[in-house]
Amino acid sequence: MKKSWFLLLLMILTAALLAGCASNADTLASPTPGATNQMPMVSPMTTENMEASPTPDSSMTPAGSAAPASSAPGGYATLEEAKKASEAMGEAIERLTEVDEAYVVPMNHTALVGLELDDQYQGEVDERLKKMVLARVQTVDKNITGVAVTAEKLMVLEIEALEKLLDGAGSLSDLSDKAAEQVKKIVVFTE
Repeated sequence: MKKSWFLLLLMILTAALLAGCASNADTLASPTPGATNQMPMVSPMTTENMEASPTPDSSMTPAGSAAPASSAPGGYATLEEAKKASEAMGEAIERLTEVDEAYVVPMNHTALVGLELDDQYQGEVDERLKKMVLARVQTVDKNITGVAVTAEKLMVLEIEALEKLLDGAGSLSDLSDKAAEQVKKIVVFTE
């Protein structure tokens, strides 16, 4: 009789311990492997009573993710600003697994982008890739609303040459005119 009471007590104690452990389980969903970093949706109800945030300081650089405020061609006040933005955008795009090298020339609200794709990437420059490139470019400059993306070798070489012109160009208008000619040859992707 003592053995059966002891076993019953032991089973009740074990059940209580297991029930206690089960309540500490992680209830958050694990991220989907192919999911991209998307901004969470905000309900209109939560933003109704919020105050508007002040506009960003116009003196911030493009690499600081604030949009450059300038009336100069290309949207940047100096060649140095345009060069910094170009480098930052290229680095951001190169973080994509599909891309080996990226050459970027930002101008106004469009970025001219030449891509050398990874050898293991079997796809091409499709809408999905263009969308990812636009998202990466917008992490550097929120004013960019479109990207002219190509992986065609001749066009990529021309874009690379334009990017190198940022170092020795006489003025932004010279560079903007040449970049505008290239953009006309490529369909601009906007979202």
